[in-house]
Amino acid sequence: MGKQPTTISNPEELNKRLQYSSPITWAVLGSVLLLLGGLFAWASLAKVKAKLTGMATVVDHVVRLDIKKNDLSKLSVGQKVYILDLEGSIPSLDEDNQPTISAFDLEDNTYPYTIVLKEVRPIQFLVGE
Repeated sequence: MGKQPTTISNPEELNKRLQYSSPITWAVLGSVLLLLGGLFAWASLAKVKAKLTGMATVVDHVVRLDIKKNDLSKLSVGQKVYILDLEGSIPSLDEDNQPTISAFDLEDNTYPYTIVLKEVRPIQFLVGE
């Protein structure tokens, strides 16, 4: 025969039952809730960026990006372009899908570039777009 369930006959006995929760249980529960809250805040505020990198050549203030042919289809108007710490954008694409780049005031040289293809907040994976 199994153990009989305990019954509560008055409200004072309910308080006694709550005393059996140890402080460690509450600390673990609080830590888990704090961790979930921090994860939710990060997923709501942070941005994950898909990037394309390469080398840019500047001649007479004209910027030419060295982009592989299979990466050209990933480009679109308005994407951000970073050369050194300067930010520009892609205002248009030519018939071969090669980007024209907004003006960068750089000396003639070769510089690393980064194009931000897409920015997504992690929370969007849960709630959709």
